[in-house]
Amino acid sequence: MEAEIEFVARALYDAEDDAQTWDCEPDIIKDEFRRYARAALELLAEHRKPKIRGVQTLVVPYAA
Repeated sequence: MEAEIEFVARALYDAEDDAQTWDCEPDIIKDEFRRYARAALELLAEHRKPKIRGVQTLVVPYAA
């Protein structure tokens, strides 16, 4: 998971208009983008979870 966080963090960093070079940035900047990456990956995992509905659909025949 750490590798995925690093890849996403770098991608988010590179998407910035004024992005410099990732390797030259201080750790405080890298950590900020890693937090963004973790949040993004957690949201993606949540989105991919199957939706469980507590309501069952019942078909009731119509009797006139």
